[in-house]
Formats: sequence, structure tokens, C-alpha cells
Amino acid sequence: MPTINQKRLHEYLEAFSESTGIPVTLYTPEGGIREEFLADRKFCKFFEAYHQPESECTKNLVFSAKSSYELGEPYIYTCPVGLIHIAVPVIVEEKYCACAVAGPLAMGPINEGHLGQAISLNPSAVEQLAKIALFISQIQVYTPNQIQKFSLLLYSAVVHSHKNWDSYDQLRERYKRQLTVGDHIQKRKQNKLDTPSTALSGPTYTELEARLSKEIENRDREAALACLDELFEELILVEGGNFDSIKLHIFELYISLSRMATGHGAILRDIFGTNFELIAYPNAISTLEELTAWTRDVVLHFLDDVFAALPQVSSATTRAVAYISAHYMEKLTLRDLAANLYLNDTYLSKLFRQELNTSFTDYLNNTRIEHSIELMRSTDKSLLEIAGLVGFDDQSYFTKIFKKITGMTPRQYKSQIVEEKRGNV
Repeated sequence: MPTINQKRLHEYLEAFSESTGIPVTLYTPEGGIREEFLADRKFCKFFEAYHQPESECTKNLVFSAKSSYELGEPYIYTCPVGLIHIAVPVIVEEKYCACAVAGPLAMGPINEGHLGQAISLNPSAVEQLAKIALFISQIQVYTPNQIQKFSLLLYSAVVHSHKNWDSYDQLRERYKRQLTVGDHIQKRKQNKLDTPSTALSGPTYTELEARLSKEIENRDREAALACLDELFEELILVEGGNFDSIKLHIFELYISLSRMATGHGAILRDIFGTNFELIAYPNAISTLEELTAWTRDVVLHFLDDVFAALPQVSSATTRAVAYISAHYMEKLTLRDLAANLYLNDTYLSKLFRQELNTSFTDYLNNTRIEHSIELMRSTDKSLLEIAGLVGFDDQSYFTKIFKKITGMTPRQYKSQIVEEKRGNV
């Protein structure tokens, strides 16, 4: 393996990080950390998955870092939480030796969707929820143009550390030759852009993505699948057949649909499954056919398993459900909820009865019990800790509500989980 000029690379990466205020991490090709700059500013620092070689975060990183090497240029990607990273390969004598990754960065508003995504991937981080929420509220948001400029700066820093522009140029040329189908699609793309009549251009990818979300929200299976076909055709055209870029867009679509579902009251376990099967599979996808089939499965999952289980309700009830989903762990009353939504509490109570077939209190308690079960399955926390984390001040009340909903006490339920795990060993 060629030797990295570690001293010079350190100087250039440190200069980039200190001047921009952006964290930078130097990774080995396998995803191990060689060096970090401004590590205290990384959102990842709160989560165990950051250091685990088999975690979704590390797999996503290794895939993206490898993509940056195959491209021979910066690779901007989105992590499983929905934050932006910039990967630049360190190439010495045409060999892939390391990867410099800047980020995570925010490109758009940071909200409870990002937090929920992070917690779903790292359940043990729930105990630091307040600290994490405060941290992400202070993350600076950048524009796409700024992200692009940062990628050029980081690329220049890495390449100048070894002064080997030719190695990167050769990789880019090799990658272009591999895109045999991409050349033809790119010509079609250009022809479309040159067409003077907008009437001939059809909907954009962004418009199709919004339409797909709406069709799923409306539970229209036929329209959603037809829209998905259009979306894929447009995406292949726009990305010039670049499989990695197409895959990234589709993964972002999955995250977007997940946020929409949580906003309508879906719980994370229903969206991702108990073993996160759907979200784990994309890393193994290597062909466009596999990606197309997986995306269709995702859309059908949201139609048949997620939204089909949710009642069709008014926008006021949707907002109420979303607020409870984000604040169930806090002390929350019907009056508090109504005040935050600028609604009358009597009217809101009526909406719960008419549209959700339940009372506000029962809905809140059901939400809390659902999350307590998730914590029992994914952590070793005591029942007293779990009761507090999901919003119950009184453990006896927690036990009473838990038994009312599940038919057994929390202790009995936890014992059942332990027996299930023993049976699977």
C-alpha cells in the first residue's frame, strides 16, 4: 500500500476545518477513523453507531467513500439521519488509501424528523434526548451552493497534499467510459433542456416526488405506482444513468416518506420494522433492476402497511398527532396541545373522538406505551427509567396503563421479551 504524506495531509485538512468551522474525519477504506478535526461539532458523537463497523452509518460511509474513489472526485451524500457529508478520496499512486469526509452538514431545516431518525437507529441515545435536541437546534444550515463550494475546497486540500492531479483525472476518465448507457441518456437530457416549449418537458423530478407523496397520503395505490414509474424515468434522465446518484435520490425519497408518515402519526416500528429490514437492504443493492424492485416494495409498504393503518383525518388532527409524536415524553395536557396548535381544546377533544375513535388521553397513553415497548426491546434500562423516558411520572400509573393496553404488566412483558431472545439464541 502506498504511503500517505500524513503530515502534509494533516496540515491541509486542519486548515480546511479550522477556516470553515466544519468537522472533518479521515477514514480508512474500511471505515475506521484515522484522524478527526473539530470532532466536538459532529452530530454523530452522541451515537454508538458512529464507532461500530457494522452499523448503518458506517456501511453508508464506506459505500459513499468508495463511490468518491470510483468517481475520482468529491461525492456529496446523505447519511441515514438525513444530514449531508462530503467525501473526497485520498489517492496515492492510483491506490485508494483513505477518505476525508466533511460533515455532517445541514442543508435545509433541522427538525424532529432528523432526531427521530437518529433515535430509531440508535435507541440507546434516548437518555441524551434533550442534549441532542439542543445540539441540532444550533447546527448551521447551508445552501446547496455553499455545500458545492465546500466540496471543491476539500477536494483541493486533499489533492494538494500529494500534488497528484493526474491520478484523479484518470479515475474520472475510467468512470466515464464505464457509463455506456449514460452517454445516450445524457444526450436525451440535453435535447430535453434545449426544447423551447415547456409544454413538452413534462413534470420535474421534484414535482413527481411531491405527487408521489400525495398519492401515498391519499392511499391511491394505482396512481402512486404509476407516478413511481414516471419518477424513475425522470431520475434516470436527470442523473445521466449514474447509478450511485440515482440510489442516493431514492434513499432520500425513503427518508422523506418516513418523515411524512411520522407527521401523520405513524410510529417508527411500523415504518422501519423491528429489524429495520427495509432501510438495511439498500447497501446490498448493486443494479438498477434491484433498486427499482426495492423502491416499489417501499412504496407498497407505505401504502399497505403504514398509511393503510392510519385514519384519514383533518389537517388539525394530523398536526395534533404529529405534535404528540414529537412531545409524548413531556408533561402534556389537552389544553397544552390545543394552545400550541392555536385550537380550542373542546373542539380538539371532539376531533379525537370523531376522527380517531379515541380520547386525547388514551391516544397519548397508547403512544407512550408503544415507545416504552420499543425501549424494552432495544435497551437494558430499568422499568422505572423507561416510565420516566416516555412521560410517566408515576410508575404505578405506568403499570396500570400498560396492563390496560397490553393485558400484562410491564414486568411480565419484559420477561416475555427475555424469553423470546433466549429462544432465538
